[in-house]
Amino acid sequence: MGDVRSLAVGFFVRAGSSAEPERRRGLSHFLEHVLFKRTRRRSNAAIARAIDRLGGDVDAFTTKEYTGFYAHTLDTRFGEALDLLGDVVLAPAFGSADVETEKSVILEEIGEANDNPEDLVHEMFVRAFWRSHPLGAPVLGTETTVRAITLEDLYRWHRAAYAAPNLVVSVAGRVRPSEVAGAVERLFRRRTGTASPPRPPERRPRSHQHLALAARRGLEQAHVCLGFEAPSQASGRRFASQLLDVVLGGGMSSRLFQEVREKRGLAYSVASSWNAYRPGGYEAIYAACAPKNLPRLLEVTLAELTKLKHKGVRPAELHRAKAILTSGMLLALESTVSRMSSQARQELYFGRVAPPEELLARVEAVTAGDLNEEAARVLDGRALSLAVVGNVGRLPVSASDLAAAL
Repeated sequence: MGDVRSLAVGFFVRAGSSAEPERRRGLSHFLEHVLFKRTRRRSNAAIARAIDRLGGDVDAFTTKEYTGFYAHTLDTRFGEALDLLGDVVLAPAFGSADVETEKSVILEEIGEANDNPEDLVHEMFVRAFWRSHPLGAPVLGTETTVRAITLEDLYRWHRAAYAAPNLVVSVAGRVRPSEVAGAVERLFRRRTGTASPPRPPERRPRSHQHLALAARRGLEQAHVCLGFEAPSQASGRRFASQLLDVVLGGGMSSRLFQEVREKRGLAYSVASSWNAYRPGGYEAIYAACAPKNLPRLLEVTLAELTKLKHKGVRPAELHRAKAILTSGMLLALESTVSRMSSQARQELYFGRVAPPEELLARVEAVTAGDLNEEAARVLDGRALSLAVVGNVGRLPVSASDLAAAL
């Protein structure tokens, strides 16, 4: 990317929470934390100083299917960024004291997530929707599983998951490809691990119809997550599903934003999101409203889903959705972090990085018929689930009400 003065470099590990042993949920996230504690060459303070010297951003995250570590810095700092990330990811030296300290931090993080109603309602929804599948388990783990994780568990997970064949290194920005290739080759020259990586679940998750309520006194709003089954990350239907998501709740012109907020004033926040993984996916609608508005908000939302299923999308809506989705894709190409992350995900899921022109063409090729077919397929009512967190005595709908609405 010759017109920028920065770069982003990331290490992506083909292991996330869905591949973890059931009694050690949260292992991937725990390891992500302790890797920054100590390496064979750097103490925790030395790692912190190296991060500050880069003058940009160094961070890490764990998902259900992979773990990522990245640095965003100036183009002149490529060697330093690669050296730091390589040291953190490949040469850990954390000890028992580090594990116990970070265990306390993670337990606080779990408590914070449970105190955040938006986080909690999404977690409740996913656990119930995919209750019999590892994708339904929380990325952070639970208090019980995190307390059970030991130093030995973490090093065993590192040896298995962080072997060279299980890693993707992604770089984007003002760099020379030959310089990157040579530096990465030198970094891994003596690191050709042969350990068997953790096996992610191969079976397709079974979606469930479920209602969940967490009553929370003192909350001013009821937080709602309503969702249904959607295509997997690699499905050929994913482009239609993404466009359907934009029509439904992606932006100020979306159906839900217009009907729920603009026309009726039932909520300040309302949006939808497509969430996809290797075995399957789901569409989630999130809203926050006054408890007294909850029945009406659900009524209006279900009516919009019914209308979308039976009457389909209008040509103008499809045109608008394509413009929104393709604009987002093109704007992301100008960010070194977005481009670095995107090409890593494509490598992880597809084994290749598709040219932007190919992805844009796939979006443009979706027809109104494709969208209507997708809406009819996913909005059948059989796996429509609802989770609510707030100062609510009882839910205003039943499972049969949800199914009957569609």
